[in-house]
Amino acid sequence: MKKIFLAAVAVVLLLAACSDDDYHYPSVRLEFLTATTGSDGRLQSVKTDAGQSFAVLEDASDIHATPDTLLRIVANYEQQTAEGVKLYATAGAISPLPRPAESFKEGVKRAPAVVTSIWQGLDYLNIILSIKAQNKQHSLGFVEEADSIDTATGQRVVHLSLYHDDNHDVQAYSRRVYASVPLQKYIKEEGGNTLLLYFSLITYDGTEQCYFLNGGFTTTALSFRPRMSTQISVPTLL
Repeated sequence: MKKIFLAAVAVVLLLAACSDDDYHYPSVRLEFLTATTGSDGRLQSVKTDAGQSFAVLEDASDIHATPDTLLRIVANYEQQTAEGVKLYATAGAISPLPRPAESFKEGVKRAPAVVTSIWQGLDYLNIILSIKAQNKQHSLGFVEEADSIDTATGQRVVHLSLYHDDNHDVQAYSRRVYASVPLQKYIKEEGGNTLLLYFSLITYDGTEQCYFLNGGFTTTALSFRPRMSTQISVPTLL
């Protein structure tokens, strides 16, 4: 059985000039992908959030991860055959399973962050975050605040929040962070039930911002100052 593995992968993308006027740039996509590694730790296959699976024909980023694992990545890739892709540049996505608040030994840390984009892709909630940092290591994860079934509607209601320990770092520069919340547990355990999912985080102006996904995963943002809200529509990308 493949193990879920979280990896932060540093990749250098080298850009080379080309003097050939006849050169055709490849049709490259930038997407969240679910990747599997082989026994040598190299990326063996990827699955898109549209449900398509491809063999990795070439990995220009030369990723080495834990052997025989499953991990979430963000990659520039080109489909070269009906069944295979080339990966050009790859970054790791933070993708641990949500945990109850009591499982965090030092308590839940809620340092601020900003959502740049958020959407549901396959069995994941994909999020692009912006955090302010200087030179210290930050820890991020997901807190399961509540998980229940609405007896009146049969709908599963899940409250998640962002765990962010900034390690007392200076808020000097904005850095992009890719995150992907596994939703398999909530979608599949209660077959036939729709999911109402709330995801919240604290922003840099002290606002608690909460996004919710209801049934068909229409996403809306609610901003709380304290507990007074306005609604902001956010497109769903499927």
